[in-house]
Amino acid sequence: MKFQSLLYSIQCHPMDWMDHGENKVLQVFKQLHRTREKVFRGDEIALKAGREKINTEFKSNKSLTDADKIQELITIGVDSEILLRKTIVQAEFNEEENVYELKITPDTALEKNTIFDPFADLPVQRKGKRCSDKPT
Repeated sequence: MKFQSLLYSIQCHPMDWMDHGENKVLQVFKQLHRTREKVFRGDEIALKAGREKINTEFKSNKSLTDADKIQELITIGVDSEILLRKTIVQAEFNEEENVYELKITPDTALEKNTIFDPFADLPVQRKGKRCSDKPT
């Protein structure tokens, strides 16, 4: 229903949206929903919360006419989609092995991990107060 009201708003006031890239706004809206469905697949609570948040944000800004503000919100939407896609992973408990298994997708950003070297020369951190910490 909320998506239809957004489309209705675009159809009824095409000049407001056309001047500010309604095509891009709609693309970001759809991409956020596709990413939400992919990232939270199988988690009905997260899917519902994500849908409500996306729809609420777009609905609350549908009457915006300031081109700079619209562009800023488009950028926020694109950045949010990237953040969702690259950093959110789902963990599922495996009862047989008594461990959690992560559902990592090809889009998930992985950091390079290095093995800890117990023989590495680490800088020694001094404990205690410094001279400048003394009361006057």
